[in-house]
Amino acid sequence: MKPLVFETRELTKKYGSAFALQHLNMTIEEGDIYGFVGENGAGKSTLMKVIGGLVHPTSGEVSLFGQREKQELIRARRQVGFLIETPSLYPHMNAEENLGFYCRIFGIQDKARIGEVLQTVALTDAGSKKTSQYSLGMRQRLGLAIALLNHPKFLVLDEPINGLDPVGIVDMRRILELLAHEQGVTILISSHILGELQLLATKYGFIHQGRLIKEVSAGELLQSAQSMITISTPHQAAAMSLLKEKLQLEDISINTAGAIEIPKAAADLEQLMTVLLQQGIPVEGFNLSAPNLEHYYMDLIGGKGQ
Repeated sequence: MKPLVFETRELTKKYGSAFALQHLNMTIEEGDIYGFVGENGAGKSTLMKVIGGLVHPTSGEVSLFGQREKQELIRARRQVGFLIETPSLYPHMNAEENLGFYCRIFGIQDKARIGEVLQTVALTDAGSKKTSQYSLGMRQRLGLAIALLNHPKFLVLDEPINGLDPVGIVDMRRILELLAHEQGVTILISSHILGELQLLATKYGFIHQGRLIKEVSAGELLQSAQSMITISTPHQAAAMSLLKEKLQLEDISINTAGAIEIPKAAADLEQLMTVLLQQGIPVEGFNLSAPNLEHYYMDLIGGKGQ
């Protein structure tokens, strides 16, 4: 087993009578890219604030790099970098000036570190451009550069790709892959863009209503989640009725895009197409989707976002 970077035991946070976190038992090992999945209000941001010392647990235990005591945790947090939603930047300053300010805040004497982190996040060409003129993607990358100033061993990222365009999302993914695979940084990342998270994470934690309902490796997810056959047709009801009757399919549904979905294990694609075409049902398209986080998470919580 690899060394533990972060661990909670029965971690609970209450606000009055409401639970933000309930008896959370979570482990992140060295080298993990841990994808944190859950709906709004599930408790993701609360946990990240607990890691940063911004929120204090009601009960339970938190461990960072094996340290549990209050003063030890304070010291351990010096090895953690944070990007919680939108970074705080001075709009009248350029990238180097903003990073210089944070170097003074963090007590970092080595000014060469500014150039290093700018190179890591691909902002060396920004020059004297004020951050007020930055795109959202550039602002997120500069926020990540700030989080990297202290050479963190553990990086905590809350929705770092929220609002980015496709190019910005790909840029952020490449940077995080470089940090994890070439610099050995352990990463905890939350995102609502689950398809992108699936390209990056090596392990997942699924949280619902403050409870961690499952932890699973990327390999285990691929083995346990089912691939789906999707069929697009203008005659959904007739097609579903026909497939149920002719092939005795029970596990058949309509997805959010309006296409028919059938688990790959339950049917043969050639059989499906033959039945539909023989009965004159027009097929506009079909697809085999890989196991995905959205299906897996919705199955875990019973298909309900409540």
